[in-house]
Amino acid sequence: MLTKESHNGLLVIVIALFLDRVSKWWVMDILELPKIQMVKILPFFNLQWAENRGISFGMFPADGAVGRWGLVVVTVLIAIGLGIWLKSVQNRLLAIALGLVIGGALGNIYDRATLGYVADFFQFYVGNWSFYIFNVADSCISVGAALLVWDSFFGPKPEQAPSDQD
Repeated sequence: MLTKESHNGLLVIVIALFLDRVSKWWVMDILELPKIQMVKILPFFNLQWAENRGISFGMFPADGAVGRWGLVVVTVLIAIGLGIWLKSVQNRLLAIALGLVIGGALGNIYDRATLGYVADFFQFYVGNWSFYIFNVADSCISVGAALLVWDSFFGPKPEQAPSDQD
C-alpha cells in the first residue's frame, strides 16, 4: 500500500518524465538540433547537441550493445530499488527527491533503449570553459540527489525505540 507521500513522489515521476520527453522531442524534432548542432541563446548558455553514450556527464563510455544494454539494466534496477523505497516514504521532501531521481532515470533509460545514447543539449559556459552538456532528466537526477543528501542530514529523524532501562 502506498503512503500519501508516495503518491506525491509518483506525481513527481510523471512530471519529470513528461518534461524530459517534451524537451527532447522539441529539441530533436522541432528545432532539429541534431542537424544544426548548436543554437546560441545567451552569452553563457547554448543549446548544443551531444550524444552521451556513457554514464553521467559522458563518463565511462559504453558504445557497444553490451555496454548500452548493461547500462539500461543497471539503471532499471536502480529505479526499481528507489521505487520500492518510495512506496513506504512518509516524508514529502524524500518523496519528491526520489520522484525526481526516478523520473530522470526513466527519461534517460528511454533514450538509451530507443536511441542507443542519451540526448543532451543544455550547455553553460564561461569563455573557453564549458560545464558538462546535460538535459532535463540529468537536472532532475542531480536535484533529486541533492535533496536526498539534504534530507539525510536535516530531514526528520526516525523515532528512537524506548530504552529498556526506564
